Amino acid sequence: MYRAAPAVFGKRAIRTVLSKPTSVRSRSKYVYVATNSQYAVQRVPQSVRTFSTTRITQEDVASEPRDVMEYDVVIIGGGPAGLAAGIRLKQQAAKEDKEINVVVIEKGGEIGAHTLSGACIEVGPLEELFPDWKAQGAPLNQPALHDQMKYLTKNYALPMPHPPQMSNKGNYIVSLSNVVKWLGEKAEELGVDIFPGTAASEIIYADDGSVRGIATNDAGVSKEFKQKASYTPGIELHGKVTLFAEGCHGSLTKGLINKLKLRKEGQFQTYGLGIKEVWEVDPEKHSPGDIVHTMGYPLDYKTYGGGFIYHMEDNKVSLGLVVGLDYQNPYLSPYKEFQR
Repeated sequence: MYRAAPAVFGKRAIRTVLSKPTSVRSRSKYVYVATNSQYAVQRVPQSVRTFSTTRITQEDVASEPRDVMEYDVVIIGGGPAGLAAGIRLKQQAAKEDKEINVVVIEKGGEIGAHTLSGACIEVGPLEELFPDWKAQGAPLNQPALHDQMKYLTKNYALPMPHPPQMSNKGNYIVSLSNVVKWLGEKAEELGVDIFPGTAASEIIYADDGSVRGIATNDAGVSKEFKQKASYTPGIELHGKVTLFAEGCHGSLTKGLINKLKLRKEGQFQTYGLGIKEVWEVDPEKHSPGDIVHTMGYPLDYKTYGGGFIYHMEDNKVSLGLVVGLDYQNPYLSPYKEFQR
């Protein structure tokens, strides 16, 4: 369905034969040293622990010239933002009778694979991209019909006044993964190049310090950063504009923010960790279009967070818990709290 990035994929070696001792494992009173794919056993005192002191870096991998692909716009991230940007650029270019080359790279094996959020979305931005989204088959099938806010205790769910700013009137309960897959199909129809299964590993800077593009991961490199027989260098994607749409905590974006000092001191982001499951429930317990947001149990009064229950189509319910990452209890596990 999508184009594969050239010179990125290759056969991966299943195991690497070591030419010298490179790893040490301690078990009881013996140390097992891997050497030439066999184990040499050395008896040592139990209190002695051996560690490698060799620092291995990317520079140890012999550099080979990378292939370079030139684009007008390079977009990192095949989520809603990245795909919407690619679609709009192509639409605007067609409207002005211009040709523009746009590429979207996505680390997931396919578009939508890393989009896990169950969501209730506004349709306004989608209507700006595709006014006839219903006729084009966008997977928005369950309108939001009823909002509730509840405070949970261990045994009770207490109704609370619903904040008006959280109203979902006119919105749709969706599988965001399916929406993103659909956007990927529409982007491809418009001529956007999409490279799934392709991770951006570094930012390429021009001599004047501006962003020139990105480089993808090298394939066929061992954990010691040595080339395997299947080694294939990554490619460089250069663009007049590079758009970072990696999500809320993208690795390249973090490096760019630090390098260019884009976030002033004291201007911190707020992050949360969310866990979500999709259940298929008894039709008698299913209320299509129902939206419930919760606070309280299972979290204590010191922990910021809350839950959600979205009644989707086909007797499916998306439910989850989001916990702010500033929780003070070091033993708190958001996943275990969610299971409660």
